[in-house]
Amino acid sequence: MEEKVFTDILEISSNIIEKSRVELLRESSKEIVKEISFKKNGTFIITGIRGSGKTTILAEIYKKENNVIFINAESILRFGSSLLDFLHYAYSKEFKVFLIDEIHVLKNWEKDVKLFYDETKEKIVISGSSAIALKAKGSELSRRASFYEIRPFSFREYLIFRTNKKLQKITIKDIINLKKRKELEKEILPYLKYFNSYLQFDALPAAFFEKNKDVYVNLLERTIRYDLAYLREVDANYIENVFRAIKFISITPPSELSYSSLAGSLGVGVKLVREIINSLTQTGIIFKIPPHGRGKKAVRKEEKILMPLSFRSALSDHYKINVSRGSLREDFFVQHIKECFYLKTGVSRRTPDFVVGDYIFEIGGPSKNYKQIKNMENAFIVKEAITAGKKEIPLYLFGLLY
Repeated sequence: MEEKVFTDILEISSNIIEKSRVELLRESSKEIVKEISFKKNGTFIITGIRGSGKTTILAEIYKKENNVIFINAESILRFGSSLLDFLHYAYSKEFKVFLIDEIHVLKNWEKDVKLFYDETKEKIVISGSSAIALKAKGSELSRRASFYEIRPFSFREYLIFRTNKKLQKITIKDIINLKKRKELEKEILPYLKYFNSYLQFDALPAAFFEKNKDVYVNLLERTIRYDLAYLREVDANYIENVFRAIKFISITPPSELSYSSLAGSLGVGVKLVREIINSLTQTGIIFKIPPHGRGKKAVRKEEKILMPLSFRSALSDHYKINVSRGSLREDFFVQHIKECFYLKTGVSRRTPDFVVGDYIFEIGGPSKNYKQIKNMENAFIVKEAITAGKKEIPLYLFGLLY
């Protein structure tokens, strides 16, 4: 590798890492930094949607490590360089810790990383915006790689940055336990005035710190126009359909959204819609919630489509369309729960149920009644309200899960 190219890539990368440093790191990021910094070697892969704070984590690791080099993969691509050649050249200069940001833009990166690690056994930390794609491509590294996923702010994390109040991190069992639940309600009550700002625009760290609601639209543009091209072949027509699809998804209540309704809106086939949904899922722009059960036991064959906070609200505002409050509640619940299933028990049911382990949760507003969970064991109404009944849980408490 030419020294000038190496130096130019380092200069671009250094500017990026310098701008990514923050005075206060979120708790989940601190945990990742602590665990990676403790290890002497290995391969570590950090995934998460754009704007969630992956580069900030690398900046913190960069500050703590010795003989460390930070590389922005987009600069490698820009100069037409080989990742493996760059790593070898850096290693010859006695760098021992390698931080590679936005690695998903490089084709066959996993082969270069595997070969380099097998040769050197040094520490390699990778970040990328496509959790699913990175895990799939990183399968060759699965025996030697550790994976970390960083999500948008939890409501709990948001309150730390907004108010300096550190509420306790809880579990589902804490929420289910009536006595504990009542204690948690008292703790969170003084901070519910911040719930709307969190829900509508502040959930993504980049948007919160930049104080700019256009961050969501800008991130979406970059994700669709650039990131999708690294996942599959795209053309102008495909990109246009993706933009139209994300608009339809963001303004349509989840209970009214299906592959067929989306296909009808776009004027394309269901096969293309499935491809678009899969691509957007890989980038983290949408969540696919699988149906409960397997095979014939799955009542609903299609996944339920939801969005990470606060994309739906910001995009609806951008399109000048009022956002469905019910949609935001479901986005909130799923983001904090992370792993759950969708349950639909009858055609008359207009709102969704979520299955989490042995529990069923029905999401609703303050006036939501018990009708949908009648005669169900381990079933609860989750309300956007401070509740009174034994079977009622305030939605806000799920915001303390991470």
